[in-house]
Amino acid sequence: MWLLLLSCTDPEKPAKDSEDTIVDSGTPDDSGGGDSNGVLPQSSAGCGKASSLRPGGVQVEVEAGADGGGRRGFYLSLPKNYDPETPHRLVLGYPGTNWVGEQIQPYLDLEKHTNEPTIFAYPDPLWRDFDGWGNYGGWLLGPHAAPADGMEDLVYTEAILDQLEADYCIDTDRIFVTGHSWGGDMAAVVACFLGDRIRAGLPVAANEPYWFRPSQGDFSCKGKAAVWTFFGIADDHFTWQDYPGQFGEEQDNFWADEHGCNETVEDLDLAVGSCIEHQGCSAETRLCLYGPESKHQVPDDYAALSIAWFEGF
Repeated sequence: MWLLLLSCTDPEKPAKDSEDTIVDSGTPDDSGGGDSNGVLPQSSAGCGKASSLRPGGVQVEVEAGADGGGRRGFYLSLPKNYDPETPHRLVLGYPGTNWVGEQIQPYLDLEKHTNEPTIFAYPDPLWRDFDGWGNYGGWLLGPHAAPADGMEDLVYTEAILDQLEADYCIDTDRIFVTGHSWGGDMAAVVACFLGDRIRAGLPVAANEPYWFRPSQGDFSCKGKAAVWTFFGIADDHFTWQDYPGQFGEEQDNFWADEHGCNETVEDLDLAVGSCIEHQGCSAETRLCLYGPESKHQVPDDYAALSIAWFEGF
């Protein structure tokens, strides 16, 4: 049972133009099932259940339990032609510092690029006191990310997945994550620690991967989620890098090592910037250092490229 929330305030919107959230996220495939690779969708328990919520964007809550921060909200975006008999891709988009899901939805601008049946969910962070940083709306990034360490937001993410899979027709083999800035951090962390449930992740403008530097003992990611790292070659937020693009390369190095890639890379001919794909990996591993005009923001081609990549799985 979803609790519908009515917003009493008009949150500050990002600079990018927003569009109506009620979109056509694709139509059912009448070809007999399977994607372009012939892989059949994996139907969740919610298949066959009619939606209790209207199409488009709506603020809802989910109970994440004591370990997940209790009852928490997120912004749910359903396609206008939602079909409860058709397994849908699911994309989670995480907002950056002091933003909530309703704000990041028009900024990421993902829905209008979809060609396949897709549901989008934009989680809300909690405002917390981070030791040495101050009070921010931000994400806890697993066990090794002090002062942003903790498992609460990973538990919360699993609660969202559990609820959506129970109430909607989700292809459980095609769940994807993305996010910007601190939300990019969270997308990378989810792709690792919940990689047994995530097919691919695309973090944008994330920090140096301090969350993957164990403070005690070793760890490994669950599953093998594909990862495409986006980072601005002229990022003007992370001003303490030793060289342009350092943090993006460090993130990519982590994933190339985690996926056992060899030393060969293939250049990707994409206008967004300098992009490569590693070879010999156990899961697809890509890096784009996008152009200087975007600085710390998402590049213009981000939404179209990310959706096209997600729909290739």
